[in-house]
Amino acid sequence: MTNRIATVSVALTFAVCGCGSSSPTSPSRPTATSPTAAGSSATTVRPPAEAAAVEVSLVSVVPGTPSGDGDWCIGAERVTTTAHVVDTSQNEVTQGTLVWQTCHGPRGGLPKEACDGPGSGRWIGEQLGDLSFDSTPSIEPRPLVPVLGFRLQYQPVQGSGFKRTTSEPFNLDTTCSL
Repeated sequence: MTNRIATVSVALTFAVCGCGSSSPTSPSRPTATSPTAAGSSATTVRPPAEAAAVEVSLVSVVPGTPSGDGDWCIGAERVTTTAHVVDTSQNEVTQGTLVWQTCHGPRGGLPKEACDGPGSGRWIGEQLGDLSFDSTPSIEPRPLVPVLGFRLQYQPVQGSGFKRTTSEPFNLDTTCSL
């Protein structure tokens, strides 16, 4: 009984590490096999499908005026910001989550520049939008600081075939007039 266990153990060691194999392929690099006959127990190895890119963007800030570099002048008004997620064919994506993120530091909200470079600013998720419920989600942010940085992050449903992506950051500026 002891000899049989030792033999099985040695055989498993050879099978796992590929020791003693005369095959020119490495066990850590599987290769695809050719199609097998019907009823065969052989397995075909296929590389995983690559996830499709999506684009997430801010569609509108109402009331608001574009002020350059993707930023928006909102003055003292309460605004509604609306986002949109599309695939590479410009088809609306209707599954996954959109996360509205703001730039924050130790003392509160910051402009986007503080989070895009070195420093203490970090992007923090503020609100979620479920795209299966609303494919063009909106929020009504009220920045408590003069200029607040925002960005949008798309988080796909697992197995959807889409990649996670983040929009270009933008500022909502309350110091300007409409």
